[in-house]
Amino acid sequence: MKIEKIEKIEKTGKTGSASVRIIRLVCFLLALAAGTAPAYSETPSVGGAGTPVGQWVAEHVSKDGIGSWWDFRPDGTFTMHIGVIVTSPITRSGDTFTSPATTIKGSPVPMTYCVKGDTLHVKSPNSQEQIFLRIGPAPSAADPLLGKWKPIPPPSFDPDPEIAAQQKMMINAILAFSANNTQSLRVPFSNYEGVWDVATHTFHLNNQPAYTFQRTGPRLLLNQPPRGRKIEIYLPDPTS
Repeated sequence: MKIEKIEKIEKTGKTGSASVRIIRLVCFLLALAAGTAPAYSETPSVGGAGTPVGQWVAEHVSKDGIGSWWDFRPDGTFTMHIGVIVTSPITRSGDTFTSPATTIKGSPVPMTYCVKGDTLHVKSPNSQEQIFLRIGPAPSAADPLLGKWKPIPPPSFDPDPEIAAQQKMMINAILAFSANNTQSLRVPFSNYEGVWDVATHTFHLNNQPAYTFQRTGPRLLLNQPPRGRKIEIYLPDPTS
């Protein structure tokens, strides 16, 4: 896929059959997708000044919550993901966390949860129970909700093609809860590989032209196609 088409996906939120409309069929995801302004009070680990090493997420996404996030590795390679990017605040009380309203006139959405070993069970008022499997070690023994989770695929996909498409997309989703009372959701539509060079401060996707990067404090600046004149800002990803 040409890099110009990748940019169009980020702006319009359209990836053919993988559309935000499909994701919004599920009430649970609607509740998670209520936030519009990412909260980054917790700073994940990223590389030192001058290097892009780390996991980064777009500071600004489309109105439908579509954008890109990047994983720059120390070996000079990286992966770019395009998909749903959402970070929103939650309030917690006992075994319930409450997400913001999904519409302007809507009400906050309470969700009950239960952690059983390495599985997280979440239930909202108008949806079936969602079950997630923990990714990596639990960051807090006292608060088992914290950390990263991935959905456990259903035994079989729904006969409705649109719901089945959503279920397949969610296989690679990541849901993360942070100690600053935020929830972050990533649902990748597409992944692309590339390489970067610290000496020239350039990066390029496979078989595509090179563009420049710059580290400015906790931010990563990436020049964008088609002529490298536009710069997008990326912040440390709270799900990393």
